[in-house]
Amino acid sequence: MFLSAWLIGWSAFVLPLSIASLRGWAPRRVRSRTTPWGIRVRGVALLVMWVGGLVVPLGRWGGLVGRDAMFLLPVVEAGLLLFAAGLIAGSQLGDRFRRSTVRPPVGGQGIGDRS
Repeated sequence: MFLSAWLIGWSAFVLPLSIASLRGWAPRRVRSRTTPWGIRVRGVALLVMWVGGLVVPLGRWGGLVGRDAMFLLPVVEAGLLLFAAGLIAGSQLGDRFRRSTVRPPVGGQGIGDRS
């Protein structure tokens, strides 16, 4: 009962968010601070989290591995979740470095303006 509820709930929560991020949709405040590339990377990270959240329940429910190898499923899940966290952290660092190098012109003049 719990495994089927987890599969349905986790998929209903994470899968629409990841598909929306892959298509480039994000709230306005996120779009103003993040590049479209960063939003899509976060969508990929959400898909990796979705797969990571399904590894253990599907492995136990489907009997994919024997009892001797059951300890490997949480290790795989943790590895996938850490990979997703690394993708999110990398996109945030990329956005932060982009914001620190691209500064608005002072006084309203651009580099090529000679007025």
